[in-house]
Amino acid sequence: MSKNVFKLFFVSFLAFFFLRCEKDDICIEDVKETPDLIILMLDSSNNIINRQPSGFKIRPIGTSNTLKQSSGDSLPLPLNTQEKVTQFEFILNHESENENIDTLQINYLRLDKFINRACGYRANFVLQEPAISLLNPGNDWVKGFIILKDTITDEKAAHLGVLY
Repeated sequence: MSKNVFKLFFVSFLAFFFLRCEKDDICIEDVKETPDLIILMLDSSNNIINRQPSGFKIRPIGTSNTLKQSSGDSLPLPLNTQEKVTQFEFILNHESENENIDTLQINYLRLDKFINRACGYRANFVLQEPAISLLNPGNDWVKGFIILKDTITDEKAAHLGVLY
């Protein structure tokens, strides 16, 4: 009799354990993570022309590594979710005699969106005025910027155009 009670208890415990899981206890792969800022490098004399300058690299401030450049015309920049600003060095003619570095600060407001229990929160961003500040004025090769989309909720379209 005690074996039957033990089996019944064990089966009911397993059933309770597996049936109490909800579908939001698992974060599915389709859930998008925090989006990157997508920039386009635009010619300042004709801002319709979208191309990267020669020897162009981007390096986040505080690191020695440059960001991996995409093969397309848009460049993803990760924003710091713990701060209201992120700083990057935009390097022209990287590792050559006439290397020119402009340090840019991107200003934004972070808006957190709750996805579900398993995935937690996802950060979205809104560009603040001024969206970009030049931190080292002097021999500037970056001439300005154009806000293409001020709310950063996805990576489908460019958010910012950098004029050079």
